[in-house]
Amino acid sequence: MSINGVGSSKVIDLYSKVNKNVSNNTKVNNQSDSLEISSLGKSLSAYSLGDNFNVSNDKLNELKNQIHKGTYNVNSKLIAQKLYDNIKGKGV
Repeated sequence: MSINGVGSSKVIDLYSKVNKNVSNNTKVNNQSDSLEISSLGKSLSAYSLGDNFNVSNDKLNELKNQIHKGTYNVNSKLIAQKLYDNIKGKGV
């Protein structure tokens, strides 16, 4: 079986045309990405979990045991006061 009409010069010409079209369609975008954090986002960073918690393992284990036994009591007045203080901007 022989295929006529396909020579090395035609293959090279075809490759050159495709390569030229690809290089012409490629544009370099010199823009850079940027990120801006809003003032609300910056204020929320104060509530991060990073260094704000200094709970001893004994206290943590005691709380876990109380929750597991069902004897843990929530002080609703203390929670309400802390929420109110945070809303008013007094912080913790």
